[in-house]
Amino acid sequence: MYSLLFYLALRDAWNLGAIDPTSGTATLLEVTRVLGDMYSKGFRPRRSLMFCSWGAEEYGLVGSIEYVQEYVKVLGARVVSYLNLDVAVSGNYTIRSTASPLLVDAIIEASKMVPSAYDSPEQTVYDKWKKVRWNNVTNEPIIGNGLGSGSDYLGFDQLAGSSNFDASYTFNPADHGNLGSYPLYHTSYEVFSMVKKFVDPEFQAHRALGQFTGVLALILCETPVLPFNVNRYTSALRQTIDSFKTNDSTMFDLLRSATNDFGIAAEEFVARSKSMDVKNPYVIRAYNDQLLQLERAFLNPLGQGGAYSDMK
Repeated sequence: MYSLLFYLALRDAWNLGAIDPTSGTATLLEVTRVLGDMYSKGFRPRRSLMFCSWGAEEYGLVGSIEYVQEYVKVLGARVVSYLNLDVAVSGNYTIRSTASPLLVDAIIEASKMVPSAYDSPEQTVYDKWKKVRWNNVTNEPIIGNGLGSGSDYLGFDQLAGSSNFDASYTFNPADHGNLGSYPLYHTSYEVFSMVKKFVDPEFQAHRALGQFTGVLALILCETPVLPFNVNRYTSALRQTIDSFKTNDSTMFDLLRSATNDFGIAAEEFVARSKSMDVKNPYVIRAYNDQLLQLERAFLNPLGQGGAYSDMK
């Protein structure tokens, strides 16, 4: 029906790369092994799963961008979501995730199914989030909106227009002077013994992240009606506008008005979906097609700048 891409961001490293990118490579290979075993026993996903390992990421996202440029028409029509693993494990505290707002419900669902690393067996990733990554205003986990350009999701985000996700098992910044990244990032000290001794001694964080992203992939490829919540997009747009700093309170009035119109349309869309005939595959297909086009509607049809004007 559609392709779902689950991928490792890169396989090239600045030095020995035990964390960046090998933690992601190891996680990807294990998830691939498990799903391959399921396939050998008869499992067939509703949507196609594609596993990718990109080269030349550190030189400028070359491998993934070249791939998207080559197949942008097909990807723009068929990709449901892109699950990114780059620096997959840099600590053993909790999972930090960033994603399209459409994926938040599916991410929360997956987090409730997976045990948290180095915690009691009954404590899930979601339970850990309630303790350490919780938004008391929304009463939900803290999940970042939007991905930016820091890894191989860029091409899928800005050219194919899919709904994408990135996650990493991280350390507690408060325990380390509020560091933004692990201290040995891109150094020659980033070796296996460092991971084994300091980062993930029992490799529970690798396992938990693999389970979390694997479950999320299965949710996205097995659910007949795509689990995308369009109302989340309205909330994300409003939060973004509210974050802008300006001395002119009227500067974003038109943008706020457009966002309100978007919110009304989103609520009407969700209301219509509740009366949808979920036993009719053609109705489901039409609904899913509309969901897929939401992110694409925000793309510039001429491409991202003059150099890419032929890509749409």
